[in-house]
Amino acid sequence: MSRRGKIAKASTAGCGDHLSALPDALLHHVLGLLEAGEAVRTCVLSRRWRHLWRPIPRLRVTDVEAFRSVERLSGFVDQLLLLRDAGSVLDECLLDLRGLLRLDDALVDLWMRRVLACHARVLRVHLYANLPASQEEPLVKLVDQPLLSQHLVRLELSGVYLEERLFDFSSCPALEDLNIADCVLHTDKIFSQSSKHISIRGCQFLWDMRPTHLSAPNLVSLQLHDCNMIPILESMPALETASVNLGHVYEEYCDICDNGGLELEECECGMIVIYWDDDNDRKRDFSVFLGGLSSATCLELIASPEMVTFRRDLRCCPTFNKLRSLLLNDWCLVADYQILLYFLHHTPVLEKLTLQLSKEPKSGMELEGSSSMEQSLTLRQLKIVEVKCHIIDERTSADRSA
Repeated sequence: MSRRGKIAKASTAGCGDHLSALPDALLHHVLGLLEAGEAVRTCVLSRRWRHLWRPIPRLRVTDVEAFRSVERLSGFVDQLLLLRDAGSVLDECLLDLRGLLRLDDALVDLWMRRVLACHARVLRVHLYANLPASQEEPLVKLVDQPLLSQHLVRLELSGVYLEERLFDFSSCPALEDLNIADCVLHTDKIFSQSSKHISIRGCQFLWDMRPTHLSAPNLVSLQLHDCNMIPILESMPALETASVNLGHVYEEYCDICDNGGLELEECECGMIVIYWDDDNDRKRDFSVFLGGLSSATCLELIASPEMVTFRRDLRCCPTFNKLRSLLLNDWCLVADYQILLYFLHHTPVLEKLTLQLSKEPKSGMELEGSSSMEQSLTLRQLKIVEVKCHIIDERTSADRSA
């Protein structure tokens, strides 16, 4: 062979399919980074690629607008899950369905349970949410049955309507992270024995027989932000950090639950079932949420001065024996700073106090038994007091911090 021919042959060999020569495990990882439709389309490249997409460890259904109809999307997702290699590990599945406004309830629920049947460790489901939900624009309602998985570690849901039995996570013993956003939570109880981290943001709580309870005895961190109410927090002895932000929630004063009125049938807030027992006697030591947070070492409490639930809890304010860092906002300065004093009296090892202020505090809230709160206050452990005051000048719209 001539020298020129040898060079040409070597050049052709150098342009070979090096990508296909990579190990299956590496190609599976790369395909898992692609949108599911793109990953499946690689099957036409060659025989080597025909079935490579079937055992990929991550499924990402995100470009739903490309299907242009729910029917085409349904056919694709059904085949995507049914044709997976049996026994292959599914580390994560993302179903981002926000590109379609109308989806069949049973269809979304079926996809979720099929994903869990594939032994998924992480499941993320996102849909459009428009809260509060209405009959004109209802959210996708999942089937009122518990999720079953021995492998699920993290669950993220947004834009769906969830009911009673689905909140019993006892059939998901490996679940550690629960993240729920912009959902309707129609339940009397959320239970997870194994969860260590729970985040509930922008949700609408609905309940029938009693206000929603949150039971997670092994919880380490809790986030409750921008919901329409506070769930009743049961004991959380392992809790370390908690952030509660209900700054936009307004609660009406109730003569029965706030002032001990005698006409129990006239309760206006619906909370009579938790503040009064079957003999119509008031429960003096009942706490909605402060008792459940009492084991925290780092705590943020953001609320509006109209939050009467806080005042009710302060009647039986527990001692925060582990709390070292506390952040409060304007609501703690009402009633001549009595709420702030309450916390300082019940946080013996507090090291850092942060006050996040935005305006002149209101003084409309009154507390029982507050006349002696200023006496005998000792703060031996307190090292840092930080005050963040955001002042808005209407003439310049400038935001200054002091």
